Amino acid sequence: MIYLFILFLWLGFIGSLNDISISLGIIISIAVVKISEYFLKEEIKGVVELFISAIGRIIQMYKTTFKMLPFLIKKSYTGLVPVDVNNKTDSEKAAIANCITLTPGTMFIFEENNHLIIHKVDKSPDEAHNPNNVWKGELF
Repeated sequence: MIYLFILFLWLGFIGSLNDISISLGIIISIAVVKISEYFLKEEIKGVVELFISAIGRIIQMYKTTFKMLPFLIKKSYTGLVPVDVNNKTDSEKAAIANCITLTPGTMFIFEENNHLIIHKVDKSPDEAHNPNNVWKGELF
């Protein structure tokens, strides 16, 4: 996996896919991994996996952003929806608020009387004021 990652990185920086650049990329990839393993032992694999994971999360954020574009272009409705967080600690409330904010079309506004007030965007006024699809289940 790490060999392919470095090879694709090499080919991306070189910018050509001829035989010489691919062959040289394979040789450079093997050399970089072997030299890194010698000096860094197993740490390089963790760094590469972390980097690939970060790229995956960034791509997911862009996908979520593009899901919200129709709400900005077409007619949409907004509403404030309470979510009951009775018997939750402050850290659980914060985690639930973060999860709700990361969901497309919802955003945490404030906490009031053991309820999280959520701003929701949806296709109809009834759905915009409906708390059913905002948060389900337990976090912890």
